[in-house]
Formats: sequence, C-alpha cells, structure tokens
Amino acid sequence: MSKNKQFISVTPPMFLNEGGQKESLLSRGHKCSYCHGNGWFWGEERRESVKVDCPVCKGSGKLDAVITIEWNPSK
Repeated sequence: MSKNKQFISVTPPMFLNEGGQKESLLSRGHKCSYCHGNGWFWGEERRESVKVDCPVCKGSGKLDAVITIEWNPSK
C-alpha cells in the first residue's frame, strides 16, 4: 500500500471537453521500497558474490509515480 506525505489539491479545470478529460501528474525520485534505495541485491554467480540489479527499479534505486485523474460527469 502506498503512503503519501505530499498533498494534491484536486480541482476540475476551467474548460473540459464533452466526453471528459484526463490529466496526469508526475512525482519523481521516490526511494524504491523493494531494494531500499540500493538499486541492487547480492547474488551468486560461479560461487562468487555479485551485485544483481533490482527487478523493480532496474538498478536506479528510485521510482517515479504517475498519477492519472479522469474527469467524468456525476451519476
């Protein structure tokens, strides 16, 4: 489950299309919780310890969040 320390104020845009509208927000640079920001794990190859890239963040240690808001009429 995600934890968020930032607050987003959600307000409809001034002009919308008839079919609704989608918006995307990007929040960059969150520490990868899978590898704890290391970007790698210790693995073993031919009886030697080697660094293996994290499968979630692909070795960067950071993740970006893409938040999509879709505006639709109330029912």
